[in-house]
Amino acid sequence: MFNKILVHSFLTNQLSLSSYQIWLYQPLHHTWELIDAKGLNTVIITSPSNYETLLTIHKDQSVLTFTFPQGYQALVVYPKGNPTLAQNKVDILYHLLYPLYTNAILNSKNLELEKLIEGTQNITSSLDLDDLLAKILDNVAVVIPGANTSAFWVYDPALDRLVCKAYRGWKREITLVKYKVGESVTGKTFRDGKPRIYHSFRKANEAMRGTSKRNLELLTAAFHNGRVKAAVIVPIKFHNEIRGVLSIHQDEQARKLTEWDLKLLEGLSAQIAIAIENARLFTEITRKNQVLVTRNEVHSTLTKLSLQNKGVGIITKELNRMIKPSVVFVDFLEEEYYPKREKRYFTFDELSKLLNERNQPIYIDLSDVEDKSFYLYPIFVGNACSACLVVTADFPLKQLDHMILERGGVFLALELAKRHSVTEVFYKKTHDYYYDLLNHDDPLVLHKQGLDFGIDLDKHLFTVIIEFSKFHDLQVLETKVHHFVWTVKQKLSDVRKLLFGNHNKVTLLFTIDSPSNKTLIIEQLETIINDWQESERIHLYAGVGRIYKGIDSINKTHNEATKALSYLLSCETPGVIDYAEIGINRLFINHSQDELSQFVEEIFSPINTPKLQNVELEKTLITYIRSNRSATKTAEELHIHINTLYQRIKKIEEILDVSLNDSEAMLKVQLACHLRETYV
Repeated sequence: MFNKILVHSFLTNQLSLSSYQIWLYQPLHHTWELIDAKGLNTVIITSPSNYETLLTIHKDQSVLTFTFPQGYQALVVYPKGNPTLAQNKVDILYHLLYPLYTNAILNSKNLELEKLIEGTQNITSSLDLDDLLAKILDNVAVVIPGANTSAFWVYDPALDRLVCKAYRGWKREITLVKYKVGESVTGKTFRDGKPRIYHSFRKANEAMRGTSKRNLELLTAAFHNGRVKAAVIVPIKFHNEIRGVLSIHQDEQARKLTEWDLKLLEGLSAQIAIAIENARLFTEITRKNQVLVTRNEVHSTLTKLSLQNKGVGIITKELNRMIKPSVVFVDFLEEEYYPKREKRYFTFDELSKLLNERNQPIYIDLSDVEDKSFYLYPIFVGNACSACLVVTADFPLKQLDHMILERGGVFLALELAKRHSVTEVFYKKTHDYYYDLLNHDDPLVLHKQGLDFGIDLDKHLFTVIIEFSKFHDLQVLETKVHHFVWTVKQKLSDVRKLLFGNHNKVTLLFTIDSPSNKTLIIEQLETIINDWQESERIHLYAGVGRIYKGIDSINKTHNEATKALSYLLSCETPGVIDYAEIGINRLFINHSQDELSQFVEEIFSPINTPKLQNVELEKTLITYIRSNRSATKTAEELHIHINTLYQRIKKIEEILDVSLNDSEAMLKVQLACHLRETYV
């Protein structure tokens, strides 16, 4: 406690000062306070830097200066001309004035603690993160002298950078600075979690070595150009996890920062971390609540549109209203874009190939014409990817965006399923009518119904039956059949036809004005099938019946198409074949594979014994028959001498006990060779 009476007695009795003034400098407020005065006119006290020596003479006054820690000063001002003071008496006076410093520093610390407590209360009372960060920086400016320039940095995992979330005293350019972890002082503090203090601008600059050129340019543009006395950087930790970094620059007028200030900041940083965590949890709960509310609104809106049968176009339009990124719905089955005028960055084949083997959404970057990013969200009907949403993703999608897309995908899938059901009903109706045509019980009624289906049964007609290769997933098969039927409708839109899908088959009944039209139709159909086999990587088999006229002939062309299809399947040869092209193979279509194999083995098994395999008698016989029994051609093809061929033919005749000059035996051998190359 400062003893004014004792000091007065010492000054008057020991130092013989009849008049004097005692002043105390408060570095926190940059002010001089008059402590005591006796018999001396008002004295003008200037900057503390003018009183750096023990004794200073100003005009008709002498000033005795006592310097205390942390920038505090005490002055004893007395009239000029008084006797010189002995050093021991100066030392005694120093200790008598020392309580001025202790009282002042105690009051200062009490004030700082009060401000710290008040600031902590202000911080912890805020749950809005942006408001909280602004209060944190205001509170730091109150607690730490001269800390008018500060910034709060947090790690953004999406950018893998430290970004400025709040600032004070900087210009707006500070928000453009993005530090790598370990870059500059801020990045190093975030990486190792150690606080740092620099007592000069030069040392702070040295510590910033390694900062990128771009960040240095932005920092220079953002700085206020004032003189910096010191810099402090402290990590903000919660449960030993670093949540951010607080950087502070102290201006030149402030007192020197001490270890006490650093400890104060570390204590404050713990409270800051708790407050930030509370605000984060509150923000997260608020966001989740908003997501749930929005989800209910989205569900209600989309349900209403679905019940009103508004269709995929209106639902897509509503999705575009709900989220900021552009959303395009792509229907793989009917090859449509919604909105239809939207720019197309992908073909249907590209999207189908990208998503068909994936069950999850994917991000795609395009850089061929313009740099664009897209988020592809597949839409499944059952196990088949029937459509997708193409979303522009120039910026990362928010959780709310993902939720809206997910709900929208569900309702769009429902719309596709409804459409699929309607299509199945139409297929069933068409299928039933077609089989009524096969029975042709009431030709007049059937003819009239045919006109409703868009076909004229008085015209020339023929049937095509197409079968898909084996599918283990029936839902995927149904989707493929639906898409193929739609493709045929589009490509052959100008041809009158009855068309439907049933299980793994597609049936077409064409009615044409002239038999010559059939060739062009089959060529177009072959193109469609070949394109499909290449793009979808599946095998298609198509049997074509011959042309007939009249409703009672439908059964004939149907049976022929069925037989032609059976022939392709037995040969395992994908493609298209007309019944008329099968030739002699018509005789074998209705025979089982076992029956044909048995017949062939009766001819070839005797010449295929282990003893005779090296002689290649079977190959010789097949080549001989295929060459129309020309010895010269057969020998050339087999690369053997003609005499060797004759020896082999003679051996074959002996083993089979036949003569190839016998017409009946020759026919039997020819059939066996044909079946061996064709079926068995």
